[in-house]
Amino acid sequence: MSEAIGRRITGLRERRDMTLEELAAKIGVNATTLGRMEKGQTQKVGSDVLTALAREFQVSADYLLGLTDIPDRKNYEIGALGLSDQAARNLYTGRVNTDVVNRLLEHPKFSLLTAMIAQYLDDTFAAGVAAQNELFDAMSDILLSTGQSDSGQRAAIKEAARTVKLSKTPPHQVELAKIQNTFMTILKELKRDAGSSLEPVKAATSEIVGQMMAELTKGQDVPLTAITPEQIVDAIVHTAYSAGLNAEGLAALRGGLLSAFESLPGGGDTGDS
Repeated sequence: MSEAIGRRITGLRERRDMTLEELAAKIGVNATTLGRMEKGQTQKVGSDVLTALAREFQVSADYLLGLTDIPDRKNYEIGALGLSDQAARNLYTGRVNTDVVNRLLEHPKFSLLTAMIAQYLDDTFAAGVAAQNELFDAMSDILLSTGQSDSGQRAAIKEAARTVKLSKTPPHQVELAKIQNTFMTILKELKRDAGSSLEPVKAATSEIVGQMMAELTKGQDVPLTAITPEQIVDAIVHTAYSAGLNAEGLAALRGGLLSAFESLPGGGDTGDS
């Protein structure tokens, strides 16, 4: 086991272009001890050293021990993930849909979206827009003051000042539009990857409607205007009976549907009236 750990440590260290001394200082052991670990000359590696190595290289302890070839850590501390206690609690208790969270976090554009939102929240971009708007105001004021002394060009200067004023942009407008567009793009791509279950539903609904129409017309060419509400209700009840609804449920369904039809404008009339 110690030889496997040694090979893993050496490989990770060399990929980082780190010396023995540099790594030893980072994990809190001397270089000689670390050198013996890499050569497999130690009987075991302490849990504190193993933990320090896993944190330094952002790998799992199982990977260091040679138990898996997948370096990704399976368990992270809340602090290391940057989650607040409440955010972690929401995930743990299922208050948020973890499948949706995973899909968002894995999407290649999601990191860009979070960066855009962070700039929106701390006014990084808005500050520049606000400063630009101040310049437009100043330019407009200068033009208007110039127009007071030049009566011949006064109308043209006032129009120019108005144009400059119209060039101002609400500080967060551009950011919000970009955030919304990026988020909608992510959602559309997630939906595309998840697929759609609408077609089976539409097919099933079409089949049910077909059964109802067959029950209503009994294979005859009957105009829809000649079909009474009672016939429609009976057709629906017949379809529900075919689906296995019990007698009590069918009676309640028929009564409720008839009441619904009667409450509609002209609900008491039949197709013949």
